[in-house]
Amino acid sequence: MDNSIDPASILSSSHRALLQMAYGAQTSQAIYVAAKLGIADLLKDRSRSAVEIADVSGANASTLRRLLRFLVCRGVCAELPGDRFSLTELGQLLQSDRSDSIRHRAIFNAEVLFPLWGELLQTITTGASAAQRVFGMPLYEHLAQHPEIRALFDRTMADGARYRHGPAIAAYDFSQFRTIVDVGGSNGALLISILKGCPHAQGMLFDLPAAAERARQNIEAAGLADRCSAIGGNAFERVPEGGNVYILSNFLIDMDDTKARTILLHCHNAMANDARLLLIEWVIPPVEEKLDSYRSWDTTSMDLIMLSIGGARGGRVRTADEFRNLLESADFVPKQFISTDAAVSLIEAVPKSVTAS
Repeated sequence: MDNSIDPASILSSSHRALLQMAYGAQTSQAIYVAAKLGIADLLKDRSRSAVEIADVSGANASTLRRLLRFLVCRGVCAELPGDRFSLTELGQLLQSDRSDSIRHRAIFNAEVLFPLWGELLQTITTGASAAQRVFGMPLYEHLAQHPEIRALFDRTMADGARYRHGPAIAAYDFSQFRTIVDVGGSNGALLISILKGCPHAQGMLFDLPAAAERARQNIEAAGLADRCSAIGGNAFERVPEGGNVYILSNFLIDMDDTKARTILLHCHNAMANDARLLLIEWVIPPVEEKLDSYRSWDTTSMDLIMLSIGGARGGRVRTADEFRNLLESADFVPKQFISTDAAVSLIEAVPKSVTAS
């Protein structure tokens, strides 16, 4: 009997890698269940048995053990003698009290975005919004009608902003400005961080009234109410005047070019000639970055999320050339693109009249 192994029957590294990608939904769902059950919090201080974790989390011990063994294979947990499990360094990122936690992101992805990703084929072939098909309305209307999902969304965005804001602030000198206006500033986290590092600067946050009120509370809690205000309004109608720099942070990504140009024109009209515009946005990386790059993965992943939410006519991640064209259409001149240690970039622009004078 010939017991030799046919080389063609051995899975290549490429085959194995693609198989793991194809099963990626299974991994993301396992991480979601771990996050939802709070397993990382239960294992924070010591190892526990599957039975102990099940007793506290309300899960079935037998089925939970099978999940934990899968998480061991993915590097999230470690299996110890006596049917006990502990957290790895990777798994610690699911602890809810860590500043760099991804627990809420894992839950939001599974409960809100996962149904949209299941519609990706339809979105790609028709260009229609998956959110409209799944929820029967645009995503942000769905969030407005479900306060518990809105709260999860806000927490997810706040957690994600931490690892974008720090690198963005470190990459740019905000101390040169007297008055900083954050258009679409949401809960105020970015502006608060900037002002803490620029004690002589004043701040204005501008967003829809409900968001501005949340930001006002955060600004007051941060002890910055004496030099930072939160103003409610609609950027499609106007933005406040008097700023030396106008920041749009991950704001235009939600819009098509027509809507984005409207916002930019309102900023242009509110700015003095010596003021600057600063975009903090994902930018599609050049071809040489496409493979084996976290920035490339994060950017193109975000682009597919925006496609699923808004369809072909909604928001998107733009290339550097698309940003240049958009800015020029609103009478801005792009001055520099600044990479950060995060996936986002800074795009500095000035009114065209400045370069013409």
